Amino acid sequence: MEKNKVIQSILFKFTERFAAKFIGFVIQTILMRLLLPEVFGQVVLVQTVINILVMVIENGVNTSLIQSQRVDERDYYTVFVITFAITGAAFLAVQAAAPLLGRLYRSAAIVKPLRVYALSLLFSAFNSIQTARMQREMRFRELMFCNLAASVLAGTFGIVLASSGAGIWALVGYFSASVAFTCIITFLVQRWVPHGGFSKESARRLGGYGLRMMAASGVEQLYLGLRPLVIGKLFTPAELGYYNQGQQLSHTVSINMDAALRQVMFPVLSRAQEEREKFIDIMRRMSRLGSFVIFPVMFGLSAVARPLVLLVFKENWLPMAPMLAILSIAEAQIPLTSANTVALKSLGRSDLYARQELLRRVLMVAVLAVSILAFDSLRAIAVGYALSAWLDVAVTSLPLKKLLSYSVLDQARDVWKNGAGAALMWLAVRALELLPLKAALLLPVQILCGAAVYIALGLILKNDSLLFILDMLRKRRTAKENL
Repeated sequence: MEKNKVIQSILFKFTERFAAKFIGFVIQTILMRLLLPEVFGQVVLVQTVINILVMVIENGVNTSLIQSQRVDERDYYTVFVITFAITGAAFLAVQAAAPLLGRLYRSAAIVKPLRVYALSLLFSAFNSIQTARMQREMRFRELMFCNLAASVLAGTFGIVLASSGAGIWALVGYFSASVAFTCIITFLVQRWVPHGGFSKESARRLGGYGLRMMAASGVEQLYLGLRPLVIGKLFTPAELGYYNQGQQLSHTVSINMDAALRQVMFPVLSRAQEEREKFIDIMRRMSRLGSFVIFPVMFGLSAVARPLVLLVFKENWLPMAPMLAILSIAEAQIPLTSANTVALKSLGRSDLYARQELLRRVLMVAVLAVSILAFDSLRAIAVGYALSAWLDVAVTSLPLKKLLSYSVLDQARDVWKNGAGAALMWLAVRALELLPLKAALLLPVQILCGAAVYIALGLILKNDSLLFILDMLRKRRTAKENL
């Protein structure tokens, strides 16, 4: 695959994710100003259950279509049938379990929203096949427009409901509409209709890998959902709202940016899996470029947490600021663990990936248990999550050391300049809070100062990623001048 096509695809994904992040941030801000923290706390319980299933579906059997060297229409149809069978079972299970969850959390108000939101599973199942097909064909430009259009439509729908006093139904409507609109718009662009017939040979060839990936994704999503479910049981809905919105904001920023690299590099690495040196080179570039972008954003978000919350979400959301500051540091490791896990999946080693995910989650659950039993506070839970998240980098590198002779120390050497620049930028931005400025003035000053410090440190340290971007911009400007 040509280098220019890969870079162009990455740029499209970055454009989509940055635009989606901005649109999502605006929508979330409006909804948070219209609704109380308690309402967000209630919907977290509903959203957590469905999101676990949605993410398992979207990162399960369909990934075998991207990883496989060759696929045909029978393969797509076979994976479609398997995915819908699993989704149908999950949908019925949610309908049956909804009253039980209502009694467990002593909240009958979540039963009907949970059952309605479960309908999004059916849209998600179909869209997972459409998206896999378009990713395999590197049609990221069209995916970008599909996702952005769906975000705008769903956000408008949610805001209208919130303005009319719909309460929890405004959030349920927003989240459900987002999945449904994405599926419908993608279908209008892709026009893919299942055909080709079910193939037992395809099921054996793709099903094994796909089901192991689904199991691994299930373990990961159960872990991610465990924390809000536990907090919802032990703390008030408002406290759950503070913690979850802090985590959601930090996680949304990091994961949206990282997904731009992840979705492009998975098919690229899969095609280079038999060329070891090329494979390692692509993976290292992914780590460096991802951390160059994500490290300063997440460290910067941590540094400006308090003035950001005061200015954007108002004072009734101020208890969210410490959660946002801690959890943003936790999410900064995403490009490193992502590079490791994508590399392992691209090699087709779903067996090692599944075992690795189990080890990661056992360690993280142990840290969560200690945080709750020893400290019993939201801040301790957040700090525990940050520690376990960075420990994750070492755990995900273990299989790659064996398969590629690429260790966590090698990865640290590749990204240390990005990490040092982001850490020093964080100190400079936090120091600005000593100035007697209101949030409306302090926040832009911090952002401009942070960007200047990070770029200056990049030039001083001769950061490869920064020099590459500057060189690319210089060549583009020269090309335009020569026209």
